[in-house]
Amino acid sequence: MVPDLRILLDGDARVYRRGDKVTGRVVLGVENEEKIISLKASFLGTCTTTTNRSVHTPHHTDADNSTQRYQERVRLFQLEQDLLSGPLLSTNKETRTFDFKFPELTAPRYSKWQYGPKYLKGPHPLPPSFQTQTSGGRAVITYCLRVMLSRGGNQESVTEEILPYHPTPDDMQFEPKAHSRVLYAQIWKPLPDHRTAVDKAFSKLSRRISASNSGPRIVPTLYHPEMIAPGQNIPLYISLENTSPVPHPQTSQCILDSLTVKISTHTTSKCGQSATSPEDIELKRVTCLSKSNMAKPLPFNTKLKLAHNFRLVDDAECIPSFKTYTITRRYDLSVSIGLKYEGREFTVRCTTLLEILPRVPRELLPDMPEDGEEAEPLPLYVPREPSREFAPEYESIFQLEGGSSSEASLAYTRSRGSSMLSNISMPAGELDGMSFEEVTVRMR
Repeated sequence: MVPDLRILLDGDARVYRRGDKVTGRVVLGVENEEKIISLKASFLGTCTTTTNRSVHTPHHTDADNSTQRYQERVRLFQLEQDLLSGPLLSTNKETRTFDFKFPELTAPRYSKWQYGPKYLKGPHPLPPSFQTQTSGGRAVITYCLRVMLSRGGNQESVTEEILPYHPTPDDMQFEPKAHSRVLYAQIWKPLPDHRTAVDKAFSKLSRRISASNSGPRIVPTLYHPEMIAPGQNIPLYISLENTSPVPHPQTSQCILDSLTVKISTHTTSKCGQSATSPEDIELKRVTCLSKSNMAKPLPFNTKLKLAHNFRLVDDAECIPSFKTYTITRRYDLSVSIGLKYEGREFTVRCTTLLEILPRVPRELLPDMPEDGEEAEPLPLYVPREPSREFAPEYESIFQLEGGSSSEASLAYTRSRGSSMLSNISMPAGELDGMSFEEVTVRMR
């Protein structure tokens, strides 16, 4: 007869954080007299990656080629407690208590010579609970409590309890900061339409323009966050400066015509310890805001707010940016702003890293004032079957791109303000198919 083995956790079901205690009881029930050899409780965190790759055999057709499965399991930490001091002859119900604590850091350390430069080597803060489907397999981070019962006759019984974990922010910032980025590579000089291409090229090379044909030399500055936590407003501003060396009366001003905001999710999953070290790279891009025909005046040297009450939804499924041994998750923020000046059009584009911080505990959040501004909230997340990926519902609005180990690594970096990112342009095909009706989404 199989014994009844259960785990009863103390407290209500919740999400655990760094340093939280995991306490409870193990209940063992047997109907007949049983010899109990051992009863052990294990508390562990595991990072598992799987993928498949085609195996090409020489002198065989493609139909004969098979696939090879790669899997790598990394133990983030493992704590154990022996709930019995020795063998026990049980005839009824036994109850034992356990007491664990989430560690500050992961435990193992790996050699760069064995695992390569992309493999995170040393101990680091625990990543959040996570699971997603990749182009070739899955990437999963789990924390669980496992109880193993050993009986006479080499009989074993195992039961597990999954524990959801979310990191704790190291430096809680209740208001995100908007960092300025001057887009010097996108300076715009709206030349008159009647000028020929030769005239425009000559003017650009010589830097000399007659006073009669002189116009503004517009330098855009974008204000955007580099770090944001769920529930916080995402500040987005733009300002334009006229740096024309020839003074002239400013009888015209720029018009804000359109706005498109996208957030891209980059997930890297690596399976190693082989010659190929296959790596899956997933890019999912979701359109958060899309507006056209805005017709908002934008005077020079004036900071204009682009979106009102534009937030990441604060819920348990918003995955913060993280990097662990074999899995990396990072985000990009892409902004495209359409401008007009005296009937001529210009588009400002900027793509920058966006670090999503761990959610601030609700009990520490201040009350949010009602300012009466137009709300543009991101809707509630609904998990989709069968992957239950901890990410937004992308299916109808995202563009999916897959990669392999041959592509450049998308490992997350904390470096800021790269000039290369500020010059990234959206592909022409994407611009042609862009929809300008507003679509609101929510990240988790």
